Amino acid sequence: MASFKMNLATIEGCPDPKTLSDAMEEYGLPDDEEFGVLNCSPGDQALYGTIIRKTNQAIQRLDPETHDVATTAVEKVTVYPLGVFTQRKVLEVYEGSTTGIEQVGAFFASALALPTVVTPIELDIVSTIEKLQKNTQRFQLRSVRISDYAHNSYMAGPYAPKFLDSDHGADFLAEYADFVASASVRFHGPHGRVTLNLTPKACFRYSLSNEDDKPAVQAILRKLI
Repeated sequence: MASFKMNLATIEGCPDPKTLSDAMEEYGLPDDEEFGVLNCSPGDQALYGTIIRKTNQAIQRLDPETHDVATTAVEKVTVYPLGVFTQRKVLEVYEGSTTGIEQVGAFFASALALPTVVTPIELDIVSTIEKLQKNTQRFQLRSVRISDYAHNSYMAGPYAPKFLDSDHGADFLAEYADFVASASVRFHGPHGRVTLNLTPKACFRYSLSNEDDKPAVQAILRKLI
């Protein structure tokens, strides 16, 4: 199964897609800057593009003859494909996690000097599961991780049970709703099975048995915020 990511955040103070595209194209791909723009494509309501962030990583190498250890800096490039929906004030980053959202926000505010404010979106896992159960086909609650569980006086701490029956999972979820840290669900898209991981942030990781379902799944995820 192919795996994908979709991280959602709000973005305030962002110009229209054409103005944003002009700023990104003007910035380009400088050799001596932390960030760079690989591509961008504006539309009427959204801009899609890809930026990179360059960092140096120290690598130690051993000389087998002298037994000396030398440290060299190797440039590491992280790629952030993104979509900016200016009317809805939503930023989508299709790699990484909340860190990726923060880096894209830093690029807009520092490299492009835009008055943007990017904020990760909080997610209520219990209500999100309820929405998915109502709006998807053949929904299954596969597992839940809770942060505070005490089966008896001898056992306490994080607990992550898996469920063969969604009804049993729903009962467990209702009892420990205040302690849910993450969950895994499964449902069917137009062409195949979808597995989705949920966390307290709107940073979704999902797997598809058929990649043709990607646009449909992204549409479902956008409705969860």
